[in-house]
Amino acid sequence: MTAMANPAEVADASAALCSVAADGVSVDANGKRTPVTWQLPDEVPVALQINSVPYTVMMATPANLTDFGIGFALAEGIVPQRADILGVLAMPVENGHAVDIAIDEEALADARMPRRSLEGRSGCGLCGVENIADVVRVTQPVPHTVRPDAAAILRAAAELPKRQTMNRFNRTVHGAAWASLAGGIVLVREDVGRHNALDKLIGALAEAGTDLTTGFVIMTSRCSFELVQKSATYGIGGLVTVSAPTALALELARKAHLFTASLAGDSVVIFNS
Repeated sequence: MTAMANPAEVADASAALCSVAADGVSVDANGKRTPVTWQLPDEVPVALQINSVPYTVMMATPANLTDFGIGFALAEGIVPQRADILGVLAMPVENGHAVDIAIDEEALADARMPRRSLEGRSGCGLCGVENIADVVRVTQPVPHTVRPDAAAILRAAAELPKRQTMNRFNRTVHGAAWASLAGGIVLVREDVGRHNALDKLIGALAEAGTDLTTGFVIMTSRCSFELVQKSATYGIGGLVTVSAPTALALELARKAHLFTASLAGDSVVIFNS
């Protein structure tokens, strides 16, 4: 007999995993209807501020927001190093959350900050960018290209779903993970937006002081060009995704000397090494 979950425990888990319960009806091919309750991920406005000045609003999952702020600043090239970020304050506000990133004024004066004016959707890392020139940034070659072998990549791909606590609960969010060169999953961050998940992971890597020559990023999404830009901007040397890169993503990856590969069943397709 399966034990019934305590409603209070389910509610606590939902809040901790940024999910809400939703009732629905499951209908099979024969028309049999079965009531079901699924957990759906939260998607809320997160206002990112630079030194208390509004910068952009992203739609995101309200978890690991300090990592999000740090990772966003680094991945977008607002600052080149973690030491330029003096602190991050993440707090709930009316109708969403705010993340205020305190940045050294000298570093900020040198920053190339694309102007943003619109809300950023969870599926788009570029919403609100005003100028075409700011969409595809010039990305320097990464300091170190890493070249994980296929066995390590497949090992990481098999382990990642087990480490996605939030996705196991709501079956909806993207995962971005840091894997060792042996294929072990070291860090995982999740979000409804793939680029948000990567920002959070980059923030966590920066906070941990991770040596970027020791592993690679593996993600449960397609390889869009903004994921390549963010990875290369921070200095990550390898990016593996579930789906193939777009033509632009691969072009940028080659210019950045970023190892790029995608999963293909029980094998791996390497596009750039």
